[in-house]
Amino acid sequence: MTLKERQKRILQLIQKAGYVGIEDLVKQFTVSAQTIRGDLNQLADQGLLVRQHGGASVASSVFNSNYVDRRNDFAKEKDAIGRQIAELMPDRSSVFLTPGTTMLAVARALIRRTDLKIITNNVEAAQILVQQERFDVILIGGHLEARNLGVSGTTALNAVREYRADYCIFSAGGIDANGELLEYHESEAAVVKAMLECSRKSLLAVDHSKFGRIASVRIGSLHKITTLVTDKKLPANIIKVLKNSGLKVITAK
Repeated sequence: MTLKERQKRILQLIQKAGYVGIEDLVKQFTVSAQTIRGDLNQLADQGLLVRQHGGASVASSVFNSNYVDRRNDFAKEKDAIGRQIAELMPDRSSVFLTPGTTMLAVARALIRRTDLKIITNNVEAAQILVQQERFDVILIGGHLEARNLGVSGTTALNAVREYRADYCIFSAGGIDANGELLEYHESEAAVVKAMLECSRKSLLAVDHSKFGRIASVRIGSLHKITTLVTDKKLPANIIKVLKNSGLKVITAK
């Protein structure tokens, strides 16, 4: 069985079952776990499936993968992105920080900074950041989402609009071929958009798996972002889209 034939069959199995584990695929195709991970990563990079901890699931524009699983997916890459964001962040700045597993990595890295004022609707990130005594952490109130412990709704939107931050650090559920930034839920996207509107600069933190991934709610466009921090070279189509855009792109190491 050739690589393309195996990947086609893997995709068919995942589409039928909804989720398939790496161990099951190893037994099915009699190849190594490393080979299967490579297949899954290639399919995920094309937006054909979503990588999960220990396997992969069907790609959906409506539902994201499980939050607990996403914490483990590309953990090293997210940590590198977080460290790079922290290096870019000046002390004595004001920052909006959105929900998401990448933002948890950013929060852990930001602890090395000092005198930051952080306005966030990310409950877990707030718990990390408040440990830095010289941080002023403001946790926005509103409707708490069980899916990612993010806060959204009208109360959250009104609270965001009371501030003007130096930076908005955020992630995205997906980035399509035209450079559009996408999310899965309207309520979450609305708060991110409000934070972007109330910020002087924007830092987008995404690992390579987000490029080509589909989601149904638009946040904005790469053309409007100040800086993009990711872990690999951008796909060729995105490089073409961003030509002459002025977006600063940094590859974390």
